[in-house]
Amino acid sequence: MNAGIIPSRYAKALLEFAQIRSTAKQVCEEMENLSHSFSVEPALRPTLNNPILSVEDKKKLIHSAIGTKVSKETERFVDLVLENHREEYLQSIALMYQEFYRKANNISVGSLEAAVAVDQEVVNRIKELVTSRTHGTMELKTKVNPKIIGGFIFEIDFRRLDASVISQLADIRKQFIEKNKRIV
Repeated sequence: MNAGIIPSRYAKALLEFAQIRSTAKQVCEEMENLSHSFSVEPALRPTLNNPILSVEDKKKLIHSAIGTKVSKETERFVDLVLENHREEYLQSIALMYQEFYRKANNISVGSLEAAVAVDQEVVNRIKELVTSRTHGTMELKTKVNPKIIGGFIFEIDFRRLDASVISQLADIRKQFIEKNKRIV
């Protein structure tokens, strides 16, 4: 079976189950914690895939990776994943669950990267602008990156607006090189 189909089916099933139990938001937070644990601890995936490790030990490891008090829905889901020997897909399931949850609740995800810290007022105005156009809500992460010299890079739902100085300098350099090639 395709590696993308399995996580997708499990994530959809978990979302439906959590929605029935009115715990979809809590489960989403738990899936965020789990996917974050996978990204910061690269040894987690091979450890979970180790056949020598008992199911109970894997369960304890997953619960500690989630970090918070695990909901009954997530606990039952982890049991199902371990019972069906699908722990290798757990990171993908967690990421897909977040994606499905956001889509179902009309939540846009964005990031704003700037050379200096951005005021909270600016962040709020960006959120208001996006939510007025999407009629949903927005999660906006800000990041300071002095390497872009000035300006900003804004990304939302796989769209990117690059108004950074470093990008503009790279464009000018490229134009300069192209123009000098024609002269020679």
